[in-house]
Amino acid sequence: MCGIVGHVGRTEVLRKLLAGLKRLEYRGYDSAGAALFRNGVLEVKRVVGDVATLATSLAGFEDLGQTIGIVHTRWATHGDVNEANAHPHRSCVNSPHCKEVVVLVHNGTIDNFQEQRAELLERGHVLLSDTDTELIAHLIAEAYDGDPLRAVRTGLDRVVGTYGLAVLFQNDPARIYFARNGSPLVLGLSEVGNFVASDPLAFREYTDKMVTIDDGCVGWVSLDRYHVVNMQDVPVACTVETIPWSLESAERGEHDHYMAKEIAEQPAMLRNGFRGRLLPNGEVKLGGLEASGDILAATLSHSFVGAGTSLNAGMIGKVLFQEVADVHADWENASELANQKQPRFRDRTAFWALSQSGETMDLLGALETIQRYGVPCFGIVNKVGSLIARKTGRGVYIHAGLEIAVASTKAFTNQVLALTLIALYLRQLHGLPRDAWVDRLVADIHRLPELAAQLVDREPDVRAIAERYAGYPNFLYLGRGINYPTALEGALKLKEIAYVNAIGYSAGEMKHGPIALIDGGFPTMVIAPKQDDYYAQVLTNVQQIRARHGRVVAVATDGDEGIRQCVNDVIWVPPVDYFLTPILAVIPQQQFAYHVAKIRGLNPDRPRNLAKSVTVR
Repeated sequence: MCGIVGHVGRTEVLRKLLAGLKRLEYRGYDSAGAALFRNGVLEVKRVVGDVATLATSLAGFEDLGQTIGIVHTRWATHGDVNEANAHPHRSCVNSPHCKEVVVLVHNGTIDNFQEQRAELLERGHVLLSDTDTELIAHLIAEAYDGDPLRAVRTGLDRVVGTYGLAVLFQNDPARIYFARNGSPLVLGLSEVGNFVASDPLAFREYTDKMVTIDDGCVGWVSLDRYHVVNMQDVPVACTVETIPWSLESAERGEHDHYMAKEIAEQPAMLRNGFRGRLLPNGEVKLGGLEASGDILAATLSHSFVGAGTSLNAGMIGKVLFQEVADVHADWENASELANQKQPRFRDRTAFWALSQSGETMDLLGALETIQRYGVPCFGIVNKVGSLIARKTGRGVYIHAGLEIAVASTKAFTNQVLALTLIALYLRQLHGLPRDAWVDRLVADIHRLPELAAQLVDREPDVRAIAERYAGYPNFLYLGRGINYPTALEGALKLKEIAYVNAIGYSAGEMKHGPIALIDGGFPTMVIAPKQDDYYAQVLTNVQQIRARHGRVVAVATDGDEGIRQCVNDVIWVPPVDYFLTPILAVIPQQQFAYHVAKIRGLNPDRPRNLAKSVTVR
């Protein structure tokens, strides 16, 4: 995923572009670049490094009165990280093969890259990079006949793959052209001019009005107008939306990193997640599902599909649906399902697509497969109006607020909360009895913000434990039942941001291979809440590790003196209903990973090789 910002304005265009790009730096930070007009000539500046490096290289451009420009921060797909591969890319200059100077930035991947590259070289084009993006500039320039919009459509007719594009033409210095297919792109409409970007965060400082560009659309934006058509040049009606979050929510505030801020926001976000959804009588009201009651009542099986953190949440959803709603449930890896040649679905199955961004490419591919077979699918997403939310058309928003850190934290806990509420909703829908344990579960949902706040306050204790383990290159994470996926999520966090070889396993599988790794230099994090049905078995696993001189850190329930006696360190969490233990157990694991990364001298907000949302294959 890459960051794209374009702006057509009256003044300070470069400052606005760089400020917007800085806000999108979480989307990619291998290299950066800009395209601007200098004395009527379209110029490109590219650097290896971050946005600050780009800003330094552009010193002197600020006073040239630019009114239009595009900038980009890269997450490398095709080609090494070097200046030649950085964006923007341009067509041939002074070449008979390119009839116009075209400069563009791109988010996505071109599947027929090798084929198009070979054909362009055969036709005499000179290619200066190893990227797929440069090919698009050449294809558009080759198709140019005086009409830029037609050139974009004609050039893209030859492209197979995903793209979010912002394009400048030498002979049209008043408009930015754009196109979208599978990669996020939005317009920002403001009094200081208009924007095109891969994320509204880039222009939120100037406006709360945006237009989401749909797949298969191209168009242009000028100082005070915009125009959108489909690939057949038929005008497309667009809706101006209000961005549902403030710029202040995008600031780090007193925190050193966005990840720390978002961990600390979880008490408030959990309250957002159930506000208005738990009625005074204890029933659950989910407006996004009410119109689909007949579908859900007739469904015999449910399956969760996601990637990374969202897949871990979906695995927890399987347990919640089976044990709370008393329905069959399973889960699917989005990247695998997207590429299955002959998928088989159980009779009367409904799928639940989980995504923080609502733009995850693997999940969109899986969703296409599911819908091709006419199987109903519901969205569980955070970003309002995102592509997955629009493609499913029904589901539940998790209301976790803006999440910027690459490593997802509050989105995971709010996904698990949403899955709990959906499981209770299905229980109501199927007319199952309101047992006493259901009342206890609902009561503990109301207590979650308070309990999560306790964990935020205990962060210094977790930091002290992180200091003792930050030097270990390997870590085993174990959990059982509903907390097996919690262990997977804890391991993922440590792997993502601290570069520790952390592996998550079901504790029951430990004796089937992983125990061979255990020695004094290979510690284990075990998720062992006292209310877990598998508590005794997990303690047995702990004893087996200790017998092999392995160090153990336990995530355990307050006051559990039994476990204190048989592990090296304990991270304490407040008691809560069994079905909610993943929400509380994961928060200190997030804190642990964060502090290990900091102690190791790493930036938790910029893990190498990763970007916030995987919008490329």
